[in-house]
Amino acid sequence: MKVTALLPAVLIAAALAAPAQDTSDVLWAKDSFSPLRAFLDSADEWHFYQAAVHWHWNDSVLIASDMVRGIHRVFEIDAVRGVGLRELEGFRGKGIFAFSRDSGMVFTYQPPFAKARYPSGELLDSFPAWPPLGYRDAVLNTATNQLLVWVDGPPTLWLYSLDTYQPVDTIPLPRQYPYGQPEWPDGRSYTYGAMSWSPDGRYLLLGLTEQWYVYTGRTWERREQPRTWLIDIPNRRLLRPITEWSLTWPEPWWADNLKSLPTGPPYIAATKNFYVFDAQFRLLRTIPFGDHWINAFDISPDGRFIAGGGKFTGFYLWDIESGEPLYRYSRILGADRPRYSPRGTFIVDYDGGSIAVLRNVVLSSVGEPTQPVPLLRPNPAGGTVLLGPVLPGLPTLIELADLRGRVLARLYEGIPATATIELSVASLPVGTYFLRLVNGSSVTTYHLLKEQ
Repeated sequence: MKVTALLPAVLIAAALAAPAQDTSDVLWAKDSFSPLRAFLDSADEWHFYQAAVHWHWNDSVLIASDMVRGIHRVFEIDAVRGVGLRELEGFRGKGIFAFSRDSGMVFTYQPPFAKARYPSGELLDSFPAWPPLGYRDAVLNTATNQLLVWVDGPPTLWLYSLDTYQPVDTIPLPRQYPYGQPEWPDGRSYTYGAMSWSPDGRYLLLGLTEQWYVYTGRTWERREQPRTWLIDIPNRRLLRPITEWSLTWPEPWWADNLKSLPTGPPYIAATKNFYVFDAQFRLLRTIPFGDHWINAFDISPDGRFIAGGGKFTGFYLWDIESGEPLYRYSRILGADRPRYSPRGTFIVDYDGGSIAVLRNVVLSSVGEPTQPVPLLRPNPAGGTVLLGPVLPGLPTLIELADLRGRVLARLYEGIPATATIELSVASLPVGTYFLRLVNGSSVTTYHLLKEQ
């Protein structure tokens, strides 16, 4: 087997004026059915919906969780070529809702939020009964392996552990009445609207609609006021109502897209502007967007950039520190569900019927946006991988590292006599690794996916 590293194709954009740059910034864009034609019947296209697209634990593979004739099916897609690689048969009827913080684990659509092994689809744990009485909505946090569940009657916000699949605690909610007073004569109450949990598990934005009645002299008239509340989840504290933005009907009335890094700040929420907060959720700056709503966005893995935009108003990159727009992508009408790849090389954006992979065209401390790292899978029979081509007769080193770049082992050190090197990785635990091949002055990096 011959594996060749691809040549870099870095695009560095100057400050953004409105026009889009050349089309090389879009790696590929297709309807969501096209990459999977080899695995599906042509008639399935009329009964097909793309539920979710996830990055694998590397930048080379996308995982598409689709509904085909009402059945969950999961496929791996080559992130560079936009071509389906295989169907994961073990996830048929289950789907993949989210990837766990633990390499090799995912959460399924069916059973809801069940934990399964990747790529076999073997179920490991799930809720004994679902949904809870009065269930309204839930949001999952993969950094903490926890689930927040809103139930009605009476309104309660439950915190569940997805390590034990048991309730951990209830989260304090805004009181409908002042303390010491059983109720107000105006019948004040709250109804659920939306919630968004920062990826690090720290803060929750809870959107509620406050309702009350006003006596006009003849009748009681109902009034409503949307309000967003900030809650500290680890410390179980209701902090304050959000005052940084003020929204009224008929516009959207709460920001339901709170983002952060998995490790913490900056925290960013979006309405018609981006609002950047520090670790104590104090406003640092506002990044204006214009007269349109920000539909969706994501933060780069190094915490320096925002990717996203409005539904039909273009797809952009912004610098978080300066607040300046850096780039507008060609051929992309707007943002739906953008997600940076783990190393920040690419950005995938998708909806139910389309999918596109964009190059990250700004430099990042995580790594410059180059062509993707080649993906290696061991030979199932012998547990070996073949690396090359290398130049025989030159000193050569091969190191194994985890996804944070920490060297775990030196797998080869010597002078090869042939153009390829065969390594045994049969004893490695299941997971995703880096292989770094140094052949003379040439350095090549691979992703190694150990599945069995």
